[in-house]
Amino acid sequence: MARKTKEDAEQTRQAILDSALQTFYEKGFSRTTFDEIAHRINLTKGAVYWHFRNKTDLISAIIVQKITSQRKLYPQGMPSNIEELRQAVVCRANIIENDFDFKRFLFFMVYRMEWSSAVFDKVWSEVGELCELPDKRLNEVLQHLKDNGEIKENTNIPELSEVLTSFWKGLIDKYILGVKQEQNLSYMVSRGFDMIINGVRVEK
Repeated sequence: MARKTKEDAEQTRQAILDSALQTFYEKGFSRTTFDEIAHRINLTKGAVYWHFRNKTDLISAIIVQKITSQRKLYPQGMPSNIEELRQAVVCRANIIENDFDFKRFLFFMVYRMEWSSAVFDKVWSEVGELCELPDKRLNEVLQHLKDNGEIKENTNIPELSEVLTSFWKGLIDKYILGVKQEQNLSYMVSRGFDMIINGVRVEK
C-alpha cells in the first residue's frame, strides 16, 4: 500500500507540473494562480501546495524535469573525437525537433516567462548548476580534442566554446519561434558545426 501511495503522489506531482506548464504557457507566470493549475486537473489548491510551496518552486521543478528527461536521451560519455562531438550535437537537435512539449517549454521560458530579479535569483540558485553543465562539458570536450591534436594548438578554447554555444542558441531561438527555414534544425546544426570546426580543425 505504501508503494502505491508513493506512486500516486508521484503521478499527482507530474500532473501538477504538466498543468502548471500549460497554464503558464497560456496565461504567463504572474497571471497564473494555484487555483487554475489545480482546476485543470481536478485537484484542490491545497493538493498543489502539498507538493509545491509557491510558483517559483514549480518553475524550478519544471526546468529540472525537462532538462533531465532530455539529457537521458543524449549519447552518454564524453566524445573522444570531432566526429563523435558532431554526432552528439546533431542528435541533440534531432531529439528537440521531435519533442513538441519541449519546444513549448523552451518558448515559454524564453518569451513568456516574466523574470523578476527575485524569481530569477531563487530559480537560478536551484537550477543554475544544471543549466551550466552543458557549457562546462563542451569546454572540457574541446580542450580534450585540442590536447589530442584534433584542434589547432593556437585555438582559444573558451572563445570557440562561446561561438559554438551562441550558434546553437541562435538556431534554437529561430526554431522555437517557428521561423521558416529552408532546412530542418538538425541539418542546419550539422552544417553550422562543420563550418565553425573546420576553421580550427587540424588537417590530417
